[in-house]
Amino acid sequence: MFCPHCGSAVGEHQAFCHACGGSIDQRSPIDAPQEKTAWERRQETGILRGLLSTLRESLFSPTAFFRKMTVNGGLAEPTMYAMITGMAGITLLVVWQILFQDSMPMPGGVKDAGRGSAFWGILAPFFIIANLYLWAGMLHILLVMVRGVRQGYEATFRVAAYSYGAMVFLAVPFCGWPVAAAWSAILAVIGLKEVQGASGGKAAFAVLFPAFLCCAATALFAVLVFGTLAASFGAMTHHSWK
Repeated sequence: MFCPHCGSAVGEHQAFCHACGGSIDQRSPIDAPQEKTAWERRQETGILRGLLSTLRESLFSPTAFFRKMTVNGGLAEPTMYAMITGMAGITLLVVWQILFQDSMPMPGGVKDAGRGSAFWGILAPFFIIANLYLWAGMLHILLVMVRGVRQGYEATFRVAAYSYGAMVFLAVPFCGWPVAAAWSAILAVIGLKEVQGASGGKAAFAVLFPAFLCCAATALFAVLVFGTLAASFGAMTHHSWK
């Protein structure tokens, strides 16, 4: 067991951390009351009701949702939930693109709306699954690095999958991508805090560090490209004057 404030190892029954003096929450995720999500109980409530109930709870009451979410039950159900919500968001995004193709660029720079619809219709399921498993793996590795885990990989994966419900905001015209990305990140931070017992700082680090690293790599690549082009242009100018 680790301190949620500084990450130091503490005893199972310690009330305060010996390193930083922070209070230790004795309620562990294992002992906390847990239940299946409404999506995982859809045999009782119906598919549509289970899906909509899970969306409503996870998007608008994420703290309570992740606090009571079971950390066991396999990866198949969360994966299916992420697939459905992700495909729903992408489908509605494509519909908006077809209606406003002169105003809304397709992801990936696809110009033709019909060709873009077919392109995303074929590749979107594979992209969603690959992105989900990659994201969950990165989240768990980063949490382990900062000693912010109290559960296994499955718990982190379930947080990532149910955070994927924010992809329905892709249906928002013109600003769907940033809204969906920001909301998904917020849900993941809250979920990791509740499920893994990580501090807010550690959860935010795990969620935001990949994006920061990607932006830094992109910026470095741009600097190298522009530097190379500038050097080439300067050399050409120098030789032309000779």
